[in-house]
Amino acid sequence: MTERSPSGAESESAARARHARLAEEIRHHDALYFEQDRPVISDTEYDALLRELQELERAFPALCTPDSPTQRPAGRPVAELTPREHRRPMLSLANTYSHAEVLEWADGLREFLGLPDQEALRFHIEPKLDGVALELVYEEGVLRAAITRGDGRVGDDVTHTVRTIRDVPARLVGRRPPALLEVRGEVIMSHENFAAVNAARRAAGEELFINPRNLASGTLKLLDPRIAAQRPLDFIAYGLGENEGFAADGHAALLQGLEALGLRTARELARSGGLEEVLAHHEGLLARRLELPFDLDGSVIKVDEHALQRRLGERSRSPRWAIAYKFPAQRATSVVREIQVQIGRTGALTPKAVIDPVYVGGVTIEHVTLHNKAEIERLGVKVGDRVLVERAGDVIPKVVAVTESGGGEPFRMPSHCPSCGTPVEQDPEEVVLRCPNRQCPGVLARRIEHFVARGAMDIEGMGSKLVTQLVDGGLVRSLADLYELRHEQLAALPRMGELSAARVLEGIEASKTRPFARVLFGLGIRHVGQHVAEVVAGRWPGFAALRGVAPADLEDVQEIGPVVAGSLLAWLQDEQEQAQVDRMLAHGLQPAVPAPATAGDGPLGGRSVLFTGKLASVSRREAGELVKAAGGRLVSSVSQQLDLLVVGEKPGSKLTQARSLGIEVMDEETFLALVRGAASDLS
Repeated sequence: MTERSPSGAESESAARARHARLAEEIRHHDALYFEQDRPVISDTEYDALLRELQELERAFPALCTPDSPTQRPAGRPVAELTPREHRRPMLSLANTYSHAEVLEWADGLREFLGLPDQEALRFHIEPKLDGVALELVYEEGVLRAAITRGDGRVGDDVTHTVRTIRDVPARLVGRRPPALLEVRGEVIMSHENFAAVNAARRAAGEELFINPRNLASGTLKLLDPRIAAQRPLDFIAYGLGENEGFAADGHAALLQGLEALGLRTARELARSGGLEEVLAHHEGLLARRLELPFDLDGSVIKVDEHALQRRLGERSRSPRWAIAYKFPAQRATSVVREIQVQIGRTGALTPKAVIDPVYVGGVTIEHVTLHNKAEIERLGVKVGDRVLVERAGDVIPKVVAVTESGGGEPFRMPSHCPSCGTPVEQDPEEVVLRCPNRQCPGVLARRIEHFVARGAMDIEGMGSKLVTQLVDGGLVRSLADLYELRHEQLAALPRMGELSAARVLEGIEASKTRPFARVLFGLGIRHVGQHVAEVVAGRWPGFAALRGVAPADLEDVQEIGPVVAGSLLAWLQDEQEQAQVDRMLAHGLQPAVPAPATAGDGPLGGRSVLFTGKLASVSRREAGELVKAAGGRLVSSVSQQLDLLVVGEKPGSKLTQARSLGIEVMDEETFLALVRGAASDLS
């Protein structure tokens, strides 16, 4: 550290000796930092060592060998990512795209707090970075863990890759760091670094990354930190989880405090002030959106004062004191080169347009959905047309309008399935065309991809390429066949091998005990999404209970309408589908079922609850989750078995019925106050 920089008079032998000493010292500190989690020098000191080594190599190029610390990222691969629970759930934010809705949100806060006018509230606004949410855990000032958001309650431990991010300090600055500090922020990649990474991949003939966010997410979850270190990421802090010994009376002060500890924030792009002032700043961020060095998809507006944040509290999935004000979708024009038809897991045929690549909202788009035959006719889109393309919600690319006709022929949907050749059918009540063939390879592949996905059975190693191999090779002809796969079958497939085959089989075995709701969702029953699957599993916990359900019982559940009930009953009466389930059960499928709520589980203690009227502060779904978190259970009608009726605006006849039966009635505000403690346990 105290040695002089290289000079022209320095001999190569002396430089080589210095280089060897510096390289060894850097490797020593790398091992302490990445592998033993006990750094002994600051990031500044480490960077000085590395710069000195780089200067030596510039002066004496022969010293720059492939094994030099300047050429080989530090750290060793980990065996696998480990799930880790957050001490405090990482909640998501309520979203809006409307100026008027932000005003309504602020008015609601004022009324909730009992303030005389809006001027009594001070807000803070900062850019909503389009990256990956992350929590850093510091104990006594030392970085101990880095955890992805995950489902809000449990994320992946990615400490090994986060240590390669240079603006994540291994030690906080200052003599007396907080005893515990959980820093929350966003991992992003700048446009410049993203372009450099893709340029290197293009030169190497490798597949390019779609956008900076996807690259950041994939980099964090790499098992080998040496690869992660080659992809320069940034971390921007914006908030806290649990902490002991860190004090700030407002959000602006919090950001200043984090910067004083050596963490980077977006404070230079943030403002505090009255509502109109922060809304004007939002418009300024929108105008500068494309000039900034990183992607953002809106702004986050927060109540600045922490005491008021605590009074406002949280809804089931988001803080009441903050809102994400999203930017409008970005648009660009392109030319339609081809219209293809994809087949989905329910047999639905969906047309999509292949367009000239166009950059919209941080993503290069080459395919856009056209939804169905009716949408194509409404738009009048044809091959050769110039079209206006939009990323709806900055996520789903779609065609908004035809801006210039290319003179092509009108597109006609196929009369036969493009995968198996079976004549397609159309339900009189739907505009969607479907392939009715249960054995259609295209339908089967999409069903399997849905079944093995993370939100369903979460079978590790079972990607779309492997699914295609299994279906095309005839190894899997139904979902149940997955549980009959053998090691030698998988290992013999191209690009698999022994280890990959073993990992897939381990994933299949682990899927046998997934929660019953996820199994139901994974089976791909029409109209049964994740929420409906949770409702059904909570009411009928297991296949035996569900198979004994009466049609009237299904229709009696508030969240299940006649369409969903009809679809569930049709699936239950389908002999092939039930035979498939029986085969899975025979191979050891034992879905985990939720434990029934018992008295004492929460403030509602097993009581039955029903809602009537419009709820002002939470949605019906959120209210239902609050009931469950508080130990209660939902019912769908007024009867002698009902314990509590919660009344919103403009209640219906249920209120009169409940009063006639002497059932307890509670308004929304009282209900929320009762269950607020249980709500804090929700992710």
